[in-house]
Amino acid sequence: MFLDMFFVAEDVRGKSYGSRLLSAVETEARKRGCARAVVETSSFQAPGFYVRHGYEEFGRVEFGIPGAARIFLRKEL
Repeated sequence: MFLDMFFVAEDVRGKSYGSRLLSAVETEARKRGCARAVVETSSFQAPGFYVRHGYEEFGRVEFGIPGAARIFLRKEL
C-alpha cells in the first residue's frame, strides 16, 4: 500500500481522527492482500505521527532548504 496525500485539518488534529483513518486504511490494505505500507511525508509535516504508528524511516531526500527533507517510511502490515 502506498499512502499519498493524507491530510488532517489543523482544527481537528489531536482528536484521533488521523489515527483512526490511518488504521482504517491499513485494515483495508490488509483485506486487499497488501503485506506492507509505504508513506511519504516532509520533515516539517508528520514524520512523528507515522513513527508513533509503527512506521520506520527507510529513505530521505533533502530539499534545497537546510534541514528540510522528503521522508519515506514503511511498515509491515
